[in-house]
Amino acid sequence: MQKPKVDDKLNLLTDFGETEAICAEVLDDPTAEGGTLLKVMARGPFQEGQQCWIVSRDGSKIGATVESVFKQTIDSEVTLSTVLPA
Repeated sequence: MQKPKVDDKLNLLTDFGETEAICAEVLDDPTAEGGTLLKVMARGPFQEGQQCWIVSRDGSKIGATVESVFKQTIDSEVTLSTVLPA
């Protein structure tokens, strides 16, 4: 899976089902070697520390952890930390 770009659509698989997210920001994670922080806009009851999967177009899954959640309206700004393969 390549690093997503701003405005890319992502599919997230969570304990409450599958949801679509839109990538808002992509940053290097200073706390993890090769780590990436993804800020996405998504709907759902996200909680800090929650585990989820980012599902790529080919069906492969990359694990991610919810680092923070900022509720705006119906959508939430969710920051995910993950390590994407090179």
